[in-house]
Amino acid sequence: MLIVNASPRTAGKTTDTAWLGHALQEHGFDVEGFDADHSKQFWDWSKAGKFSFPVHLKATARFHDEVELPAGKISLVDCGHSENHPAITDSLFKVADLVILHMAPTRADWLRVEKPPEATAFKDIVLRSSVFRADKKPPTTWVLLNRCSPSSKRHEGMTKHYAERMERKDWNVFTTVIPNVGQYAQSMNFPIAGAKDTHFGDLVVEMKERGLLP
Repeated sequence: MLIVNASPRTAGKTTDTAWLGHALQEHGFDVEGFDADHSKQFWDWSKAGKFSFPVHLKATARFHDEVELPAGKISLVDCGHSENHPAITDSLFKVADLVILHMAPTRADWLRVEKPPEATAFKDIVLRSSVFRADKKPPTTWVLLNRCSPSSKRHEGMTKHYAERMERKDWNVFTTVIPNVGQYAQSMNFPIAGAKDTHFGDLVVEMKERGLLP
């Protein structure tokens, strides 16, 4: 299974990918990581933080042709920003089983997703991959709201506002949200442990309940 973590711009995507990978592993899934972002942050973190699963450098517009995904594993990709690396995004969406769109509940992020001034709207990027896919359907896509107010739940404040706004635009939105807390924001390049007992563990449970995981 290939899960692609994507966003138009910087949105905590790499942090989410690392924590989600560990939460999946702690839930019993066999995980393999791919860094498809030229920043190499996911790969560098995997070395500095001594991740318990491998991460491979693969920032290429030929990902769909060059990468043979390991059988029986969840391949988790940190995708380069779609605004800056549309060719990499297109390549990954050709073969993705699940796309997770990472965004904060802010007007800035909403505009970058829905009405970017100098880029293709994210939904159009998802939809245009259909013609290249075996089933001629776009990859299943869900929105993960992150960098939320630490006290916020899915049904509160701006988190609620943007969750509902995305749903009105026919996006699937996870009920699990990721707060803006130091545990995640300051974790870059440090080891990750106990992810199953965090919001990312809750996310894995929700993904299982929704039939999004094998």
